[in-house]
Amino acid sequence: MPKLSLDSLTLTDTRPQDAIRAAADAGYDACSLWIIPPPLFPSPLLAPAHERECRAILADSGIEVIALEVFDLHSMAGVEDCRPLLEMGARLGGRAALTIHYSNPDRAAAAEILARFAEAAGEFGLATNLEPVCGGHSQTLADVDALIRASGADVGICLDPHHLFRAGGSVADIAAIAPGRIRYVQLCDGPVPQPPEIAMTEAVCERLYPGEGQFPLVDFLRAAPKDVPVGIECPSLRRAQAGVSARDQAREALDRTRSLLSVVESAL
Repeated sequence: MPKLSLDSLTLTDTRPQDAIRAAADAGYDACSLWIIPPPLFPSPLLAPAHERECRAILADSGIEVIALEVFDLHSMAGVEDCRPLLEMGARLGGRAALTIHYSNPDRAAAAEILARFAEAAGEFGLATNLEPVCGGHSQTLADVDALIRASGADVGICLDPHHLFRAGGSVADIAAIAPGRIRYVQLCDGPVPQPPEIAMTEAVCERLYPGEGQFPLVDFLRAAPKDVPVGIECPSLRRAQAGVSARDQAREALDRTRSLLSVVESAL
């Protein structure tokens, strides 16, 4: 199976220290850490004051840091501001920094910012990935692929089924991306069609775990590259608000993901 990561958003409003422990206790290989403000929930932001504690937990647990989240391509000044945070992420063992093109409508400027960000991340030994985000200014795989080409930088794509399908895409879109460009895959599930009442909150608050919805995840994973890490990004506020522990949320999401991957493997 691929290397499996407990991505930060899955545990909603959980401190990074507790998220790392939950990943280790549940049996993940890795996790993502939210290092660049603003976070979607307050608690996951890894402030510099928490670095030493998190480094110790990572060392004791053997959990890797697959992704450092998340920089919106809003300005050149923002790149400069996040340099110390990228350096901290590298000290924590981070492999890649994640970017999104959400708030800046100027695509030419966003391409230049992406190039500068990738350069800054590279100074600390970090790769850069760009994720399509439904509702942003680069929503589709084609959008982010074009932006990467315009930047001229060596940037990968983070492939997330939520954003792929909610932006009107399909599994067939994956084949249009050049081999080697998709460097990280995330997993979640969702209802099809999408009920209107969850349209605004699904991405951040209430995705479904793999196998709970109707996304064509078996076909999705068969089309995705097999040699990249898989991050589980399934926020579930209803579980958290019902008192389900971070460890138990992490374990359930992992069990469902492993079951899905077993189905995919048997179908090959």
